[in-house]
Amino acid sequence: TRGTGGNVGIFRSHTWRATARMPEIVDLMPAAAWRELRTTPDDWAVADSALLESMFASASLIRAFEEKVLELAGQGLVHGPAHSAIGQEGAAVGSAALMRSSDRFNGSHRAHHQFLAKALRHVAPAGLAPDGAFAPAVRDVAGKTLSEILGLADGYCKGRGGSMHLRWAEAGNLGTNAIVGGGVPWAAGSAWAHRHAGTDDVAITYFGDGATNIGSVLETMNLAAAWKLPLCFFIENNRYAVATSVEEVTAEPRLSARGTGFAIPSWKVDGMDPLAVWLATRDAMEIMRNGGGPTIIEADVYRYFHQNGALPGSAFGYRSKAEEAEWRRRDPIDRLAREINERQLVRAEALEAIRQRA
Repeated sequence: TRGTGGNVGIFRSHTWRATARMPEIVDLMPAAAWRELRTTPDDWAVADSALLESMFASASLIRAFEEKVLELAGQGLVHGPAHSAIGQEGAAVGSAALMRSSDRFNGSHRAHHQFLAKALRHVAPAGLAPDGAFAPAVRDVAGKTLSEILGLADGYCKGRGGSMHLRWAEAGNLGTNAIVGGGVPWAAGSAWAHRHAGTDDVAITYFGDGATNIGSVLETMNLAAAWKLPLCFFIENNRYAVATSVEEVTAEPRLSARGTGFAIPSWKVDGMDPLAVWLATRDAMEIMRNGGGPTIIEADVYRYFHQNGALPGSAFGYRSKAEEAEWRRRDPIDRLAREINERQLVRAEALEAIRQRA
C-alpha cells in the first residue's frame, strides 16, 4: 500500500480469531394484544335477535339515505362533494350499537353513515326494531340530516355545515371534519374531558386508511396511550385514499398494527360483517370504560363508488370491475338478511319490505 510521502510500504497483516460465541436473540412481545376477530356460525346463533334486526333496519335506512344523496347530487342540489359510504354501513351500525348518547364521536369527510348510526342510536336507545324503523323521531333525524347536506335552514347546523360538517351535540356527535385526520386530536380532548369528569363515557374517532399515516393521528395515539384516555381509534380501511391503494403508501397494510408501537390493544375485523364489528367494539368498550386506556379497531370495508359522486372507482381505472363485484358479494346488509333468514327470525318478505320502505 502507498504510505506517506509517496513511499510504498507493506503493512504486516494480523489474523483475528473469530469467537465461537454468537449474540443472544430474544423475540420481544408487544405490550398490548393485537388480534384479528372473525365470527363463527356459533356467534351468529347466539347473537341477540333484536340486535340483528336493529342493525338491519339501521343499515337499510342509511343505505337508502345515501342513495338519495347521490341522486340529489346528480341533480345539482348538493353544493360541494357528496362522499357516500354505500357499502360501509356495517362498520357504522356495528360500532354505534354499543354507544350511549353521552359517548362522543367524530368522523371525517365520509361520515353520513356514522352520523346517522349514532343519531338513530340516540333517538332509539333500545334499538331500531323493524316495526319502529319509521317512527317520527327517526324520520326527523333523516330529514334534518338531509337538510343539512343540502344547505337548508332545517339542518342541524342551519345548513351552514353541509355534507362534511355534521354536528348534533345532544346525540354525542362532536362534528365531522373535512381535513384528513383533523378530527382525531379533537376526539382526544373529548376523551380527556370524560376521564377528567370521572365518568366511564368514551369517545370514538372514525377515520380512513388515508389518515392513518398522518402525523397528528400517530401523535394522538401516543398521547392517548400515555394518558390512558378512553378513546377508540376506529379505522375504516376501505383500501383507497381517493385512488391510491393502501399498499402503495405503507409497508404494513394491516393498519391496526400501529397499536403495537403505542401499547394500544387493537382488533382487525371484517367490516362487511356487522356482528364482527359489534363484538370487537364490545371488547374495546369494556377496556375503555374500565380505565384501560385507548383501543384501535380496524374494519376492512369497501366503498362501492368513487371518492365522491355516483360513478364506481373502476370508471377511473384505479380498480377493476371484478374487484368491485367481489366486494359487493360481501354486502353487509345482505349478510344480515341472510343470517336473519337462516335463523327464521323475520320472514324474507318482511325484510325486503323494510328495504323498500326505507
